[in-house]
Amino acid sequence: MTDTVSITTEGGEQFQKHFYSYLDADRQNLKHLYHEESKVVWNGQALKGRDVVTRFLADLPTSKHEVQSLDCQPVATGGDGSDPMILVSVMGTVQFGHKDSKPPPETKPFAQTFVLGKDPVNDAYFICADNYRFTA
Repeated sequence: MTDTVSITTEGGEQFQKHFYSYLDADRQNLKHLYHEESKVVWNGQALKGRDVVTRFLADLPTSKHEVQSLDCQPVATGGDGSDPMILVSVMGTVQFGHKDSKPPPETKPFAQTFVLGKDPVNDAYFICADNYRFTA
């Protein structure tokens, strides 16, 4: 089990670096992280499917996320020894809007939780579920 935890922690850390890099500076690459069955709840707004989710994220104002804590753990496997799904929990702060705008963008705390699953076709992890919430 320790080996699985280490592997999922490394995978979750790599994932969050890519995800927030894309969200803050390269949103067109987010489409590679979602599938047609991906589900997102963004501050209570439910979204489903790669195109709907990536269009929604592309329409958000410019952002700058700072991750302050990250926890990753394996969740269910198929019972056949297949790769586990990974639960990734992130907390941090975010600014939406250009840093030079007047007034400057407000910094808000956020929490985001992902469930990552392995795509059997290309052997890469993708976002099955994503929940984003401002916490204050």
